[in-house]
Amino acid sequence: MGNNQKSINELLTLELLQAILLRVSAKHLLPLRFVSKLWLSLISDPTFVEFHIHHTSEFTTPSYFFTQNNQLVGSLDLHALFHGGATLGGSIEKFSLPFPWKKNIPSRLLVLGSCRGFVLLHHQEPYYFILWNPLTQSHKKISYYNVVEENNYWYNQNPVLQGIGHDASNDDYLIVIAFKEDQLHCFSLRTNSWTKIDVAPPIPLVTHGFKPEGLFFKGAIHWLSYRSNNQDILIFDVKKRRFSTIPLPEQKLTWWSSKLVILGGCLALNFFNYGDYKRTQIWVLKEYKVPSSWTLLYEIPHHCVHSLFLSNDSDFIVVDRANNNFAKYNLEGERLQCFKYLDYGFLPLEYNGTVYIPSLATLPSCDKKKRKNEDIKFVKDDWNHKEVKQGT
Repeated sequence: MGNNQKSINELLTLELLQAILLRVSAKHLLPLRFVSKLWLSLISDPTFVEFHIHHTSEFTTPSYFFTQNNQLVGSLDLHALFHGGATLGGSIEKFSLPFPWKKNIPSRLLVLGSCRGFVLLHHQEPYYFILWNPLTQSHKKISYYNVVEENNYWYNQNPVLQGIGHDASNDDYLIVIAFKEDQLHCFSLRTNSWTKIDVAPPIPLVTHGFKPEGLFFKGAIHWLSYRSNNQDILIFDVKKRRFSTIPLPEQKLTWWSSKLVILGGCLALNFFNYGDYKRTQIWVLKEYKVPSSWTLLYEIPHHCVHSLFLSNDSDFIVVDRANNNFAKYNLEGERLQCFKYLDYGFLPLEYNGTVYIPSLATLPSCDKKKRKNEDIKFVKDDWNHKEVKQGT
């Protein structure tokens, strides 16, 4: 019978094999590449990777990426946490940064957001971003020193807006930054260059004080103001290079203690009320860009810094300041479980993190060995024109 035994590739058609692999998480797909040359070719194919990103985004539980003490980074598997035991040890994966790091530089490594499995990190000195996929290790360091120098931003070197987005029309990753002058700059991974965006935000950045970290959702980057005089979410469409706004719920809330999140496939607002009630509220925008669809999903009598994951519109995981750890709640505001972490040398309590869905994506500059490390050029451009004009 041994001679008649067929391989798995003979038993499964290519279409059936692809359908099965599309349902496997990105983390478990990596070792499957070594099953055979066929599997390696299929899993590494850019078309399969793209299908997998769209397919898994609908049902895969996200992970939580965070940093601590600038040297330690980790990823918390929210699925394992949600369905696992009472400790975090088996749910956190620790790993080292894949790029050189000078320990004597007195500057924090900040997590600014995520997009399609990549996380965006910012290092103030010497003015660069890092776009990194922790799973595939695909990464790129992007300096914005030329932007600061070209525009004389030395007196205000920290951008007031920062965000990462993906332009699906040409498979390009864009990093957007803005300074107090309301002038936006955009870095394209495909052109490996900075571009000046000649479109002013509809809301003055200086007077409305937006939180710098942007949230990528529905093809746009979203920023939330921390001042009560602004009742709008600022939106930047990465494909059209246009701004728009979404009104916040009409209730008078202290927005500086709020955070934009994605729950159940919807844009949501994590808000802590410092008034008489002292409770966290989660408002969900049931229909995107329809202000009347804002719905108060739940309230809990504690300060939750970040809502991370909502399961079947019932229970959810949060970063809970009441006990300085992760906790599970139900929609009635009852704490179901508090997750204790025994390794106190690596506690993810700085809240410097982002929710992301691991993927097999690589950066455009890394595909097919197209580019080496090129010098980043500063480009001026009028977005009303299709062609990019090179400048000195």
